[in-house]
Amino acid sequence: MRRSAIVTGGAGGIGLATVTRLLRQDVDVMLVDANEEEASKVATKFSTDRLAISIADVTNAAQAADVVDKTVSRFGGVDILVNVAGGAGPVKVHEIEAIEPDTWDLVMNLNVRSVYLYCKAVMPYMRARSYGRIVNISSTLARGEKGPPTTVAARLPYATAKAALIGMTSQLAKDVASDGITVNALLPGLILGDKGTRIRARFEALPEEQRLSIMAGYPIGRPGEADEVAVAIEFLVSEAAGYVTGTAIPVDGGYL
Repeated sequence: MRRSAIVTGGAGGIGLATVTRLLRQDVDVMLVDANEEEASKVATKFSTDRLAISIADVTNAAQAADVVDKTVSRFGGVDILVNVAGGAGPVKVHEIEAIEPDTWDLVMNLNVRSVYLYCKAVMPYMRARSYGRIVNISSTLARGEKGPPTTVAARLPYATAKAALIGMTSQLAKDVASDGITVNALLPGLILGDKGTRIRARFEALPEEQRLSIMAGYPIGRPGEADEVAVAIEFLVSEAAGYVTGTAIPVDGGYL
């Protein structure tokens, strides 16, 4: 049986690497992203009727429901959900006194509300098939980070949101296990996208001393690549991973 998937934040980085791997596995994919230009580039690159594109704000409930409806209409159902979309917002801020409520809400919505909305929207279809695979992208920052902020803009709300995803993943996994649905989280470390992407640009703009200090926390001695996270996602959404659920797995080069 051919499976179908929704990948939020699918136009770049971990999302794009995941879309690429799923298409290679003959999975139908609905790519969801707010960046229409980048999403169009992906559609052109693959040029296959097994890939559909939805331009959407992942924090919008009506749009989330619409994306799922479009996926079911196009591919006949939803078997896989990979929640990659998120972020630390556009404002680099460190001290809690300087974090405005709007910044807090933005980061929490991008990372937590979006996952809730998409999990909620796909659940009836997964329950109907007694099958589902959900993967949520948390972060090593769920455990906090020492020292001055590095590549993450609003670090405190981001760490809070990514920690919340671990709790959400654990509880949802227990709630839906009897329906044949697994729910897992991955905690990537520093993952650099292609040249010119936001995280890579922020990392490369840091003084060499600070870059070396960051890398000292990674025993492997280098940043990760998006595909190194996508390969873990590929396993967790496979039929072979049916006994793995409620986990929060680091993909972080042994981050200390």
